[in-house]
Amino acid sequence: MAITKAEAEGVARLFLRDYPGALELAYKFRDNTAQLYGPRAVEVPQDMKGGYVPKETTAANGRTYRGRVDVPLDNVQDARDLLITLRHEVLGHYGANTFAPAEKRALLDGVIAGREEPTLKPLWDDINERYAGTSLDMRAEEVIALQSEGIAPRHHVGNDQVQQRGQQSFKETCIARVRPMGADDLHNIVCMVAQGLHDRTRTQQTFPEINELFRRDNTMEPKKPFHEVVAEKLIEQLKAGTAPWQKPWQPGEPNSLMPMNPTTGKRYKGINAIHLMAQGRDDSRWMTYKQAGAAGAQVRKGEKGTPVQYWKFSEEQDKLDDQGRPIRDANGEKVKQTVQLERPRVFFATVFNAEQIDGLPPQQIKPKAEQQWDAVERAEHILQASGARISHSAGDRAFYRPSTDSITLPEKSQFESADRYYATALHELGHWTGHPSRLDRDLAHPFGSEGYAKEELRAEISSMIVGDELGIGHDPEQHAAYVGSWIKALQDDPLEIFRASSDAEKIHDYVLAFEQKQVQEQQADLRQPHEMTLAEFAAQATTEKLENHGRQWNVTLGDRYSSFSDAENPEAAIADVHRGAVNNALYLNTPGAAEIGTKPTFPPAAVLAEYPDLVAQFPEARAQQEEGTNMQTPINIDSLPGRLVDRLADNGIMSRPDAEVTSALRDLHTGTDATRAIDSQALDEASQQAFGFTLPADWSGLVQVQGNVMEGEGDQQSVTAAASLGVEPEFYGVYARREDGTHQWLADFDSEQQADELAQRLAAVDAHAEVNDLERAAKLARVHEERVRRDPNSTDEDISAAKEARKDAEATAMLNDADLQRRIAELERDQQAQAQGVAAESEQQKPEREYINVPFKEKDEAKGLGARWDRQQQSWYVPAGVDAAPFAKWAQGAATAATEARSEAAAPQAQPEGQKAAQGRTYLAVPYAERGEAKAAGALWDKAAKSWYAGPRADLAKLERWNPENVSTQQGPAMTPREEFAEAMKAAGLQVGTVKGAAGDHPIMDGKKHRVPVEGGKAGALDGFYVGHLDGHPAGRIINNKTGTDVTWKSKGYALSDEEKAKLQAEAATKLAERSAEIEKQQEATAQRVGRQMDGLTAIEQPTPYLEAKGIKPQAGALTDKDGQKTYIPAFDVDGKQWTMQYIQEDGTKRFAKDSKKEGCFHPVGGMDALAAAPALVISEGYATAASNAEALGFATVAAFDSGNLPHVARALHEKYPDKPIIIAGDDDKQQEIERGHNPGRAKAEEAAQAVGGKAIFPIFAPGEQAGDPKGFTDFNDLANKSELGREGVKRQVTTAVGKVLIDVGQEQKAQKLEQEQKREQKQEQRPKRAAKIG
Repeated sequence: MAITKAEAEGVARLFLRDYPGALELAYKFRDNTAQLYGPRAVEVPQDMKGGYVPKETTAANGRTYRGRVDVPLDNVQDARDLLITLRHEVLGHYGANTFAPAEKRALLDGVIAGREEPTLKPLWDDINERYAGTSLDMRAEEVIALQSEGIAPRHHVGNDQVQQRGQQSFKETCIARVRPMGADDLHNIVCMVAQGLHDRTRTQQTFPEINELFRRDNTMEPKKPFHEVVAEKLIEQLKAGTAPWQKPWQPGEPNSLMPMNPTTGKRYKGINAIHLMAQGRDDSRWMTYKQAGAAGAQVRKGEKGTPVQYWKFSEEQDKLDDQGRPIRDANGEKVKQTVQLERPRVFFATVFNAEQIDGLPPQQIKPKAEQQWDAVERAEHILQASGARISHSAGDRAFYRPSTDSITLPEKSQFESADRYYATALHELGHWTGHPSRLDRDLAHPFGSEGYAKEELRAEISSMIVGDELGIGHDPEQHAAYVGSWIKALQDDPLEIFRASSDAEKIHDYVLAFEQKQVQEQQADLRQPHEMTLAEFAAQATTEKLENHGRQWNVTLGDRYSSFSDAENPEAAIADVHRGAVNNALYLNTPGAAEIGTKPTFPPAAVLAEYPDLVAQFPEARAQQEEGTNMQTPINIDSLPGRLVDRLADNGIMSRPDAEVTSALRDLHTGTDATRAIDSQALDEASQQAFGFTLPADWSGLVQVQGNVMEGEGDQQSVTAAASLGVEPEFYGVYARREDGTHQWLADFDSEQQADELAQRLAAVDAHAEVNDLERAAKLARVHEERVRRDPNSTDEDISAAKEARKDAEATAMLNDADLQRRIAELERDQQAQAQGVAAESEQQKPEREYINVPFKEKDEAKGLGARWDRQQQSWYVPAGVDAAPFAKWAQGAATAATEARSEAAAPQAQPEGQKAAQGRTYLAVPYAERGEAKAAGALWDKAAKSWYAGPRADLAKLERWNPENVSTQQGPAMTPREEFAEAMKAAGLQVGTVKGAAGDHPIMDGKKHRVPVEGGKAGALDGFYVGHLDGHPAGRIINNKTGTDVTWKSKGYALSDEEKAKLQAEAATKLAERSAEIEKQQEATAQRVGRQMDGLTAIEQPTPYLEAKGIKPQAGALTDKDGQKTYIPAFDVDGKQWTMQYIQEDGTKRFAKDSKKEGCFHPVGGMDALAAAPALVISEGYATAASNAEALGFATVAAFDSGNLPHVARALHEKYPDKPIIIAGDDDKQQEIERGHNPGRAKAEEAAQAVGGKAIFPIFAPGEQAGDPKGFTDFNDLANKSELGREGVKRQVTTAVGKVLIDVGQEQKAQKLEQEQKREQKQEQRPKRAAKIG
C-alpha cells in the first residue's frame, strides 16, 4: 500500500482546511474496492482511485452527510495522487451539484457544445477514450472533474475577479450560448466553484439518485424559440398520429374542443390554440396563475405551465400639447391616445389547464346563443350563403378545382351520416376560400406536391376549428396521406406551422362570416314594426279587407304582429299602423308609463327621423335621436342590402347627410384618376350640406380638436393655441389632417363638447368609408371606444369591454396582413446586435442639437417635457426653443457621447457593411398599419435599426408626412437590454424597480444572483430569482418559484460597448440617490406652489356639493374657492408644514397636487391646535370619514387620505405626541376581499395600530347591509349616511371604542403613578438616618 489510512486522513484534513464547504461530505478510506462495496465491487472498475456517491450517509457518530467520497487506497500512489483524487471527486463531481438543477443542465450543455473547441478538445478526447460507451452527460461531468484536478487554492483564493470571471463564462457559454466553451471558460467556472467551497458560499442544490448522474429533463432544455418548440412537439405527434387535427372528434356540443380562457370568455387562436391542444388535455379551459387565483382556485404545486405568445400592435400614450406637456381632462387626469406601433411587440404568458388547478367547478359547455339552428342546418346555411358552386357525382372523391372555381362532392347518400357530409363539404369550402378573389392563397400546386400538402394542412386545421364551432365533429382519415409531407415541411421550416394556423383562422373567419350574415337576416326578419322603417314594414306587411267587422283593415307582420286600421286603402292602412306602433313604443318607454307586458325596444334613429312630430312629443325620443347610436357596437354594413347611403341611414347608423358624405368619400377612395375630379366635387357638395364646410380631397381621416385664444387687436388678431400660452381656451377649433401632414381648419365651437361631437361624427364617416373590411372594423372599434369613454353613464366594465373590442379588432386587422408572417419570421430570427452606425448629420443642413442621455424607463418623463427622438443618432435631444433646464439630470456626458458618435460615423475608418449602408439615410416614423403606403412611396425597412427609411428611389414628398419632425405621436426608441430584461421579468410575474425587501433598482445587470418579490406572493417573501448580464450578447435567467415559470432570456439583438456597460452600471449605482434628490426638489417646489394657492381660498361656510353628498358639516381647515363648488383639503406634516392639497370636484373626483409629498402628511379636521388639545388621536382614511368621526366625538380627528398612508401618519403623530393614545378608524373593504382575496383597508389599519401600540376599530353595519352591498358599506361615513343605524350608530360605536381606550390608558397611567410613588417611598425608608448632634 503506497499510503496508509492515517496518512490519507491527514491529507483529507489539509484539503478540508482549504475547502471547508466539503465538510458536508463523508470520506471513506479502505484498502480496496471489495472493502468498500463488498459483493458489488465487481460493478466498479478495479483500478478506480475514487468515487463520489451523491447519497445521504449517516456516520457512526450519528451525523448525516449530504454525500460520500470513497477511496480505495491500494490504487492511490502517494499523498499528491490522493489530493488530485479529492479535487476530482469534490471540486468536480460534488461541485457540479452545487448548481441548481436547471443551472447544472445548462453547465453540461455548455461543456457538450464546446467539445470541438480546440482548447477543450484534448480533455474530451481523453474522456471519450476512458469512458467510451457512457452517456454524453456523464462524459461532460467527467470533463469538468478532469479540469478540477489542476485547481489549487492559489488559483482562486484572494482573487477578487474569480467570481465575476466564473459567472461571465457561465453566462456566455452555458446560459446565453453566445460562443462555444473553451478551456479558459471551464477553468473560470471550476475556480468559481472552488472559491465557493473555500468560503462556504456554495452548497449542494442538485440531488441525483445514487450512482446515477443528473439526467436530461425536457423541462431543463435550453430555451428554444417558441415556433421551434411548437413544431418539434407537433412533429412527434404527427409521427404518432396524435396531432390535434389528426384526432377524430365526434359530433356534439359546439365549442367543446378548442382551448378557451374562462376568465375572458374567448378562445385561443392560431398557433396558441394548436400548441395548447397538443398538450393532450381533456378540459378545454386554460388560464394564467393570476386568473386562477382571482377565480378562487389554486394551481397545484409542481404543475408546469404551457407558454403562449401574443402580439401588441398599438399602445396608449399621453396626449401632448404643442409644448410637449400632457393634456388633462376636466378631472385633472391625463388624456390618452392610441399610437400604432412601428415595431409590433411579442409577449409571452404561461397558462395552466383546468386539470392542473384545484377549486375550479366542472366544465359546462354552453352553445352559443346567436341562433337556434342545429349543427347540420347551420352548416347548410353556410354553404348556401357562400354562393359556392357545389356539384355532386358518384364516386368517393371530394375536391375543389381552382380552374373552374367549383367544389365536387360525392352524393349525400354515400356518407354514413349528415355530419360526415358537412364536415367534408366545409373542408372543401376551406380550399374554395383560397381563390384570388377571396383570401388569395397559392393553390397552383399539383396533387402530391409539398405545396399541395401545405394547403391541405391549412384546410385540415380550419376544418377542425369550424367543426368544433358548429359541433359537427372532425374526420381526419381521408387526409392521412399528407402526414409525411407535413413532417418534412415543419422540419425544414418550423415557422410553417405559424403561417398554417394563421391562414386556418382566416379561413374560419371567412366561412363563419356567412353564418353571421344568415343570423343578421334571421334577426332582421324578427323585428317588430317600430324597429323597421316604413318602407321595410310596407315590404313585409300584409293587409286583409274586413267584412262585417267594424274595422276596415287588418294589417299583419307574419305571425308576430297584428293591428287594425280604418284607412281608405291598404297603403294608408300600413302607414297608419306603423305610425301607431312607433307612437306606442315611444310612450311605453316614457318614465311613469303604464307597464303593459314587456317594454318594447326604443325605435332606432332611422325610424325616429320619419316622425319628427312624435319625437317632439317625447323628450326621451329627442334625446335618443340626438344620441343616435353612440353606444351601439358597430355592425357590418357591407352584409346589408342596398346602397351604402341607404344602409347607413336606414339602419340608424348615422344621419342621411352624414351617410352621403361617407358614400362620397368611399367613392373617392375606390375611384380612378379619371373619376377623381367628379368624386372630389361630390365630396365637397355632400360635406357642405352635412357640416357646413368642405372636407379636403386628400383628407387622411384624422381630426384634431384644439383649444384656441385670439391674440392681438383689430386687424392684427390671430388664432393661437391656448396650451402654448398656458391659458384657458376661449373657443375650440376642429382641424382635418391632410395626407401631407398639414391641417385644414373646418369649424370653431364655443365648447369642447361641441367640437368633440363633430370630431366623432367625422371619425365615424372615415371609418365607414374605409374599403378594407378589417381596417374598417378596427376604426369603428376605436370610434366606439371613444364614445363609450365620453359617455358619463358608462361603467368601468363598459369602458373595459370597448377597449378589449378595439384591441381585438386591431389585432385581427394586423394578423390578417400578408406581410405580418414575414415580420414574425424576421423578429424570431433577429437575434443579432443592433447596428451602431448612424448617418453623419450635415451641420450646414441642421443646427447642432443638444443630446441627452435618457433611460428608457424615463422616456415618457423626458417626452412630456418636450424632448424629441433623433432616429439617426438613436438619442433623445432638446429641440430648439425649448428650455434645457428641466433636462439637466440627463445632460451630463450625453452631448459628448452623441458628438463622438457622429464623429466616428464621419471618420474615414473601415466600417461594417451595416454601418456603411446606414450612412445618409433619412429615417421615418411609420406606424405598422401604414407601412404599405410608405412602402409604395419608396420606404425601405432597416432591420438592424428597426425603422423605416427613405429608399434611393423614394418619393420624398409623399414620405414627408412620416418625417419624425411632423409626427406628434410616434413609437419611442427600441428598448435597451436592461429594459427588455425588465419586461421579461414582469411577464414572468417578478416585481421590478425599487421593491420592498430587495435593495436596489431591479433588474441589476451585474451577473449576480438576485431575489425579488413576485406578484401575488406573500408579504416579505422573495420568491423571484434572476441573474442578468450585459457582457457580449446580453442574456439572463428568470425563475418564479411561486408559479414554476423558468425563463432563459436572450436580448433581441442589442450589443453594448464597454463604455455603454460602464455607463449602465454607473446609472444603476447612482440612480436612487439622484432620483431621491430630484423628488425632494419637486416636492419642495410643489409645497411652495400650493402655499401660494391658499391665498385665493376661503373657509367653507355653506356645504360644497361634496360635503352635501357626504352629509357632513363644514369643519375648520377645509377650504373652497370663490364659486363655492370645489373642496380643498390641505395636508400637513407633524410640524405644521403644508406639502400638498387634495382637490375634490363637485362630482367627488379627487386628486392631489402634481409632484407633491403625501406620505406621512395628513389633514387635521378642526385644525392643528385643536388636534394638540384632543384627548386621543383618531385617524381615518378619507376626509369624509374623519369629519363624521369628529362630529360624533366632539374633538379634532385626522384624515390620512388612503389606507397605505395610515402607518406613516400614525408613526409620525405618535412620535410627536407620545403620550396620546391612537385609534385607527379603518375602512372595511369587503368588496376587494371578495374579488381579490385581500382587504387593504382592514390590513393597513391593523398594521398602523400595531406599529404604534394603538387600537384599530371598524364600522359595524345593520344585519344584511354590508353583505348586500359590500362596495357601498365600507367606512364610518357610510354608516352615518347609508345605514339604518345612522349618525347615532357612528356616535355610539366610535365614542364607546375611544372611551374604552381612554379608560384603559387612564388606568395604566394610574398604575404607573402608583408604582412610581411606591418606589419613591421605598427609597426614603432605605435612606440612613442622620446622627443626632451631641452638645
